[in-house]
Amino acid sequence: MLRACQARTVEERTAREAARLRTASGRAGTISAVDAIVVALAETLSDPVILTSDPADLRALAEHAAAAIRVGQT
Repeated sequence: MLRACQARTVEERTAREAARLRTASGRAGTISAVDAIVVALAETLSDPVILTSDPADLRALAEHAAAAIRVGQT
């Protein structure tokens, strides 16, 4: 699984988009900033897929993303 992971630098623009996604979800107090960063980074990819053990939070964020993001459960 680790081979499929990517390490990325988080720029200010990505951090701001993550904050926007958390706010738009209506669950900013319960969804982690890390999950929001993952979705914000996924928005920048073509045909992104996020694999997670917690799909509910990531789907709540992905609903507000500028690009379609598939979220799958591991």
